Amino acid sequence: MGRLHIGDNLPYMAAMPAGSVRLVYADPPFGTNSARIATGGEYADSWADPEAYVAWLRPRVVEMRRLLAPDGTLYLHLDRRSVHHARMLLDLVFGPHNFQNEIIWHYTGGGRGLRWFPHKHDNILVYHKGPGYIFNADALREPYAPTSGYARGGIRARSGKRYAPHPEGKLMDDVWHIPIVNPLSRERTGYPTQKPEALLRRIVLASTDAGDLVLDPFCGSGTTAAVAQALGREWVAIDSSTSAIEITRARLMVAEPASL
Repeated sequence: MGRLHIGDNLPYMAAMPAGSVRLVYADPPFGTNSARIATGGEYADSWADPEAYVAWLRPRVVEMRRLLAPDGTLYLHLDRRSVHHARMLLDLVFGPHNFQNEIIWHYTGGGRGLRWFPHKHDNILVYHKGPGYIFNADALREPYAPTSGYARGGIRARSGKRYAPHPEGKLMDDVWHIPIVNPLSRERTGYPTQKPEALLRRIVLASTDAGDLVLDPFCGSGTTAAVAQALGREWVAIDSSTSAIEITRARLMVAEPASL
């Protein structure tokens, strides 16, 4: 159901057939010029300047686009320090007309700044390969607010036609309130940049169908692979870190699909 590869993702992606992937979720280093250390080992994130970072990212984005099926989608996960550089790059590679969304992942926890507003979100840029892209909106509905009049009885247009609330709730917007992984959670691996399964579940459900191939070229703790496997998708996960591959492999061996 899946393939796990250690090494540079660029030559591995170059060897994959064009148009074979329905979804790419890429969570690259953010170009923060830092190194993080946690249970999963050291995680380097250092470039000389933004130009060097974009030069490193560009050939990988080009390969991601080549690998996408005509109805495929890229989700590029970044933060405030790199998103503006990447947005310009993606407009060049995909075309600005293929920009779909900038998702704001809002979370809580961590420190509080005294000289700035606390940074509590990441940015996920969403670009599709072409106009016929998959978007399963109904898979991502959420409950209406209890106080919503629409939830209680729908609305009536000026024409007199009544619109009833959808039985499965309202469509999700582009601000996602999802907690970071709790340090005491069974989901926690100790990898320094681990993303929550709830985040990847939304992405996989939105832009794939059962049996589709999902690619994560910076797999880290293996969240994408675990979620894709639980939801009946094929997957390819790549990372240059030995510790990331070991964590992902161990995680997949004990994965519990029902928990997702």
